[in-house]
Amino acid sequence: DNISGLRSLMAAAQDGSLSAAARRLNITQPAVSQQIAALEQLYGVELVVRGRNGVRLTEAGQNDEVREDLKS
Repeated sequence: DNISGLRSLMAAAQDGSLSAAARRLNITQPAVSQQIAALEQLYGVELVVRGRNGVRLTEAGQNDEVREDLKS
């Protein structure tokens, strides 16, 4: 659901990594990744950039309007 995905997105952004977000949320790293990917697919926009050094929000992921849409 959108709320779980939003929680995963925010945790990943705050922690800078999917693994750290997973630990914080007490779920697996693949679950965090899948939840974020589902949001990206649903809204047709990339929300995070995944890299060797972790993740960071894209401009769309930082957009307050996008995050508000995700909450609904």
